[in-house]
Amino acid sequence: MPGSAMHQTIEQSSNRAVRAFLMCVIVLGAPLIVAMYLVDTSTAEILVLAFMVVPAVSAILARLFTGVHLTIGRPSLATLLLATIPGIAMGLAYGALAIFPGSSMAFFGWDVSITAILAGIAQASVLAFGEELGWRGYLLPQLRRTRSFMAANSILVVIWFAYHVPVIFVPGVYSNPGIPTWASLLLFAVAITGFSFFVGALWEKHHDVWGATFAHGVWNYLVQGAWPLMFIAASPWVMGEFGVVAGAITVVIALVWVPRVARRHRAPLEM
Repeated sequence: MPGSAMHQTIEQSSNRAVRAFLMCVIVLGAPLIVAMYLVDTSTAEILVLAFMVVPAVSAILARLFTGVHLTIGRPSLATLLLATIPGIAMGLAYGALAIFPGSSMAFFGWDVSITAILAGIAQASVLAFGEELGWRGYLLPQLRRTRSFMAANSILVVIWFAYHVPVIFVPGVYSNPGIPTWASLLLFAVAITGFSFFVGALWEKHHDVWGATFAHGVWNYLVQGAWPLMFIAASPWVMGEFGVVAGAITVVIALVWVPRVARRHRAPLEM
């Protein structure tokens, strides 16, 4: 097959897989979003868990519709260790703020056992797999077939952010109380951009979904569960995924690592 014709076939296959996946996400996710606005907060929180599985189910359906395979890969110990960096860095940043004179951050003490942390990370990683099988087990590999690292991950982060936006608007479910919605959107956009590019760089090492899943799980449990039990901030603008610390930490990590990865992976995987 001539080169141009082969490239066109790859591009058509990639675009068809991306369209099928996104259509499934919309069709499956939209009813859950609508339902979140119609029920009480506790029920909405349960629906959020179902919403987290939508990308994985969408990836499986897109595979059935298009015949384009998922990219799961094998776990790598080195990648799994690197995946803990953002979540642990958040705790270190909170600790630094707690000892800084005049800071509004306070340290309660190490109130969570190692066993509880490991169990929490395992549970959070299982839930994160519901997202990552779709985002970086299907969507990112298809985008990378025909696009550079930067282009593919830029598209993915916009889609990933858009996926979270409707949930942020659900009252009392997924935001920092005391922060205006516009600020929550802005701060979350910064944090998710840095985190997404970091995870995208992890994916480039072995093209597997496990590093992304573990990074997501560690982040979700530590930032949403463990660290809030150990630290408290007087200002609602500091803690959690919607705090300024999350944005600062993830952007710094991305700026340190991503440019080098982007330079090495300018070319699409199959073009």
